[in-house]
Amino acid sequence: MHNGGPHGHHVDLLVRTPEQVNEEVLSWTTRTSSKYWLLVLALAGVTVLGVIGFIMKASDDGFDSHMPWGYLAAGLAFILTTSLSAPLIALAPRFAKAHWTRPISRIAEIWSVAGLLALLILIPLLVTLPSAEGRNTMWFYDKVAEDWPVGAPHLYIALGLIFLVINGFGLLWASAIPDFAAARERTTGWRKVWYTRLSLGWVGTKRQWRGLRAGLGVLGAFYFMMLVFAHTYVSFDFGQSLVPGMRDSIMPTWQALGGIQSALATVIVTAFVIRAAGGFKDYINVNQFWSMAKLMLASSLLWMYFWWSGFIVLWYGKTPLQQDLLQLMWFGPYKTIFIMTLLLSFAVPLLLLMWNGLRKSIWGPALVSLFILSGAFLDKIRIYVSSYSVENVTAHVLETVPEGVTPDSSDIMMLMGVVSGAILLFTLAVKFIPVISMWEVREGMLLQEIRPLKRLPLKVLAKPE
Repeated sequence: MHNGGPHGHHVDLLVRTPEQVNEEVLSWTTRTSSKYWLLVLALAGVTVLGVIGFIMKASDDGFDSHMPWGYLAAGLAFILTTSLSAPLIALAPRFAKAHWTRPISRIAEIWSVAGLLALLILIPLLVTLPSAEGRNTMWFYDKVAEDWPVGAPHLYIALGLIFLVINGFGLLWASAIPDFAAARERTTGWRKVWYTRLSLGWVGTKRQWRGLRAGLGVLGAFYFMMLVFAHTYVSFDFGQSLVPGMRDSIMPTWQALGGIQSALATVIVTAFVIRAAGGFKDYINVNQFWSMAKLMLASSLLWMYFWWSGFIVLWYGKTPLQQDLLQLMWFGPYKTIFIMTLLLSFAVPLLLLMWNGLRKSIWGPALVSLFILSGAFLDKIRIYVSSYSVENVTAHVLETVPEGVTPDSSDIMMLMGVVSGAILLFTLAVKFIPVISMWEVREGMLLQEIRPLKRLPLKVLAKPE
C-alpha cells in the first residue's frame, strides 16, 4: 500500500494477513505455466549446448595441458562472483537487523544452488591444473619435510568449494524450514511428503525459533568465511600463480569486493524479474532496489579503489617483469577488454547511480546491474584467459608475453552453458522453494506501522532485539 504525503512522498507498507502471505507466495510456487516450461526448455537447451562445447574441447585439446581451459576457468570465477556471492545480500542485512531485505533474502539464498554447477566445472579444471611444485602459489613449501602440503593445491581447492556449497545448501534449508512447514499444511502429493521431511517437525515453538536464529547466524558466518577463502584460492591458483613473477596480495580482496558488487547486481536483476513475472509488486518495491543501489554505489567505489591499489604498484615499479605483466593483462592483447571492464564496472555505475532519481527507482538499479554483470564477465575473461595463456608456469619471470587467446566455438558454447546452467538451477529451485521468505515478511509486518507526523506519513519500525 502506498500512503501519499506532501511533495510526492510515499511510504510502502505491505497490508496482508499472514494467511494471505502464505497463500500468495505458495500459489505462485506450485502454479506452472507454459511460459515457465518454455523458459526451462530454452535454458536446458543452451546448457546442453555448453556440455557439447565441453566435449568438443576435451576431444580436440585433451586434459594434458591447462592452457586450452582458460575460458572455462573464467566461467567458474564468474559463477563464484555472482551466484555463490549472492547469499551475502541476505546475510549482511540480516546480521545488521535491516528490515528492507526481508522480501528478497530468499532470492539471494536460492542462488546457492548454482554451487552444483561450480563443482562440476571444478573437476576438469583440477585435472588440468599444474602441481604447486616449482611455481609461486599460496601453498608454502615445507623445508623440514622437503615436500609440498599433501594434495596441494588440488585437494584443498576441492574441499574448500565442497564445504562452501554444502554450507550454502544448509543456509538455504535452514532459512526455509518455517516456510516448508507452512507449505506442508497447504499441499498434497509428493510436495507434501518432501515439505514434511524438510520441515523437521517445525511447529514454531519458542525453542525452535531460538535454534533457527542461532543456526542462521552460525551458517551465515561460516558461509562468509568460506566465500572469502574461495575467492582467495581461485584468484591465486587459477589466476596469478600461473603467471611467473606475479605477486599481487591485493587481488583476492579485490575479487571478493567484486563479488559483493556482482552479488548485488545479481539479486537486483533477479528481484526485478521475479517482481514482474511473479506478481510480487506489493512485496518487492522501490525500497529494496533503492537500498541495494546505495550499497552497489559504495561497492563500485571500493572496486575501483582496490583495483587501483594493486595496479599502481606495477605501474610505478616499471621493472621489466612488471612491464611485461602490464602488457599481458592490461595494455596488450586484452586492452579492449580492460577498458570495457573499467567502464562497465566503475565509470558507468558511478555516473548513473550518483543521480538520486535513478538510484531511487526500480528500473535504474536493474539497468546498472546489467552493466556491472557484463563488466564482471569481461573481467574474469581478462584475468583467467590471460593467466592460462602462459605456457611455462615454473619460470621465475615471465619470459615472453603470449598473444591473446580468441575464443573458439567450443569456448563460446561452454561460457553460454555456464551462465544458462546457473540460471536453470535457480529457475527449477524457485518452483519448490518459496521465492519470498514468508516468515520474514510476516515478522516484518508485525514490526512496522505507519504513523503521521503532522501531514507526513512515516514508517515506524520496531527493534525488539
